[in-house]
Amino acid sequence: MLLIAPAAYHRLVEHGEDSERFHRVASGLLLAALVPLALGIAGDLLVVVRKVTTSVPTAVAAAVTCLLVLGGAWFGFTLHRRGRDAALAVEGDEGSRHGTDRHAA
Repeated sequence: MLLIAPAAYHRLVEHGEDSERFHRVASGLLLAALVPLALGIAGDLLVVVRKVTTSVPTAVAAAVTCLLVLGGAWFGFTLHRRGRDAALAVEGDEGSRHGTDRHAA
């Protein structure tokens, strides 16, 4: 549902036009869709590992590890890049104010 909603929103509300509002709504819906997707993948892994190993602790550990990896890949990497880009922007602003722009070619 969350993955299909942006297309319908784009067509019905925005009349097929791109807008900043559409991009905000679509991005939010797609980000929200990642949470149940990660839970579903981890749940599937839990069932498979439990069936193969007959060990509940091993299955739970595999599912939790899966959630951490997916969360790190989907959200952690993005937050890391956003923080790094913000730090570089601040550093660039300070350098240009002092006449020492390190990033100039």
